[in-house]
Parts: sequence; C-alpha cells; structure tokens
Amino acid sequence: MKALAIAPGNIATVQDVPLPEPGLNEIRVKVHSVALNPIDAWTTWKSVGAPGRVVGGDLAGTVEKLGPGATQWKVGDRVAGCVQGATSENERPGGFAEYAVLEQDLAFAIPSDVSFDEAAAVSLCALTAAQALFIRHKLNPPFPTPITPTTEHAEDPSILIYSATTSLGLYTLELAKYLRTPSGKPYRIFATASPQNHAKLLELGVEQVFDYNDPEWPARVKAASGGIHYAVDCISEKNSTVDISQTFVKEGGTIACSRGQGWTREGMREGVEVTPLAVYVGLGKEIHLFGNDIPANPEWRAFTVAFFKWLSSTKDRLPIAPNPVRLMPGGLERIVQDGLTLLSKPGSMSVADRPVDPESHGTEQWWKPVSGEKLVYRV
Repeated sequence: MKALAIAPGNIATVQDVPLPEPGLNEIRVKVHSVALNPIDAWTTWKSVGAPGRVVGGDLAGTVEKLGPGATQWKVGDRVAGCVQGATSENERPGGFAEYAVLEQDLAFAIPSDVSFDEAAAVSLCALTAAQALFIRHKLNPPFPTPITPTTEHAEDPSILIYSATTSLGLYTLELAKYLRTPSGKPYRIFATASPQNHAKLLELGVEQVFDYNDPEWPARVKAASGGIHYAVDCISEKNSTVDISQTFVKEGGTIACSRGQGWTREGMREGVEVTPLAVYVGLGKEIHLFGNDIPANPEWRAFTVAFFKWLSSTKDRLPIAPNPVRLMPGGLERIVQDGLTLLSKPGSMSVADRPVDPESHGTEQWWKPVSGEKLVYRV
C-alpha cells in the first residue's frame, strides 16, 4: 500500500509499505481522510522514527477487516481514531496511509451527518482537551470515567483558554461548555485569541475574549473574571504559561500545558502549578522518546475508551462540534510540501514561527495562514 513514511534526511515521502494486518481485538481501516497536527510536522522535520515508519496521527475511514476477537464493529462501519505515528522511538505505524490498524475500543463511530473530513479532525486534539479538563484538572465530565473528579473549590468557577482558536482550544471550549458546578451553574469561560477571531469565540459561548498581543491582557483577564481557577495553555511557548499564571485567584491553581517544554518558567506566580498534557499516554502503550521512558497507563487508556464511547453516543451529530476543515488539494503526496509547511517552519518546533503574511506561500486560498481550522487531506 501507499503511505507517507520517514525517509533519510528529516523528511517524509510516499512509499510502498506492507499492508498492516489487524491483530487481536484490532480492526483494519480503509483510510478516507487524514487531519494534520503540528506534532506531525515537528516529528518529520526532526525525525524520531526510523526510515520507513509511517507518520501521522488522525484518521477516518471504513472498517475493512476485523482481527481476532474484534466484535465491536462490522466491515463497512464508518470510524475515526488516532495512532502514534512516528512521534516516538516505539515502532508503531501511523495513519497517513491507504490502510491503518486501530484497537477496536480506541475508535469512535462517525455519526450520519458528519463527514470523513470532519471526523478525521477530532480524535487527537479532542482527546487532548478532554485530558486537560477531566484528568489534569479533574473536573466532572459529561460521561462516565475512571478518573475521579475533585470537589469544586468555588461556586462561581472560571476557566481560561489561551489561544482558543487553535484546534486544541476549540475542543477545550466545546468541552468546557459542559462543565457545571454542584448546583448546576455553568463555568465562566474566558479566552485569548487574535482580534479577527474574537467575534467567533463570543458566538461560541466565551464570556470575554482578550488579545494575547496586548501586554496588559493578564491584568485585564483577572479584572474581568475576578481571578481564574483553571487554565489550558494551548500554545505553551515563550511567556504564555507565565502570563497565564498572573490571571489566577489568590489561592492559585493549575495550568494544563499542551507540552512540557518550549515555554519560560521564570516569573511563574507562586501557588500556580503547571502540568503538561501527553495525549499518546491515552493510547495505553509505553512511550520511549529521547532516552525518556513513559510507562503505559491503563487508567488513561480506560479514559480514552470512555471518551470515544461518548463520542459514539449520538446518531446524527457528535456531542462536540468538529473543527472547521480546510480541505487541502492532492493526497498523501502533497502533505509534506503543503500541509506540514503551513503548520511549521522546517527545523522549528514553534507555532510562532508560522508565516502570517497572507501570501507567504502563494495566492491560492488554501495557502493562507492557518487559523481556527484543521488541515485535512483525502487519501
């Protein structure tokens, strides 16, 4: 089969690779659409996997073959999920290919009114957002979970989503709208974003939005909210996390960061803790990366199963809105030269290094800078 796989020289190319066979409790999916994430670019420009390893995490398609013991699905079912494609030293194949293998309980059913393109954009970032709110912050989710939520420490809690029109930010917002106090009161949601996205976020349910380019934004957030109780840093670069810490209530709190490095720690407000997100831990396998070992976590995997079951619980639409999709031209052969280039400057692991000039790559509509949408390719 054709797949986008690591090649020598920190690049990925379309290669012929063996057709994967589903093992015990696994399904083979004929991939229709794949969605891009910054991690796909970062682990291509600085390859972690060995040459020949398939890249890519998010995918959607139809069940094409059932492995032994796979009784949850039938051939022809529409499903979506994510895999750990070339993002660690473990030899696990990715999803940017004609076929991919998923564990049967780590996939969700695509509702009738949701396209493959939309479904492909959900798994990885929506799961990351769920981990931020319901594992790291231990808030009460709208579905049964093995993670025990904590007691609310405020009757009028507030949450800050930094860079809320990123894919992670939009899913955090969708899930935050389900949050309720013990008395049933919704959480107050505050956000930062560039000014052109403020109206969109207000329409989606944010109470107030602030421009993260304004050096006074932390003080403005604290004044408007009375102090933040929970925060999700969807960028985690430079001073973002330190600035967020200045918005918290007197007692402090916790910031869930999209990654564990790349941001400054100097100046962090006392009483505010930072906890990084690790979405692939939710797939239940050990992770080896740059000499570090992250053990398998059965509880996090059980949480993923519960979350995907919840995503499968509605017939027509998903319980959270998928990200807006930018359907990119071409297929696997255009992902590196177009999609990954839009997501990250080669050699960089900074979102801030993305080009912002509307014609920085070309004049076609699909070349515009990425903001508030997901890049999707059809396979």
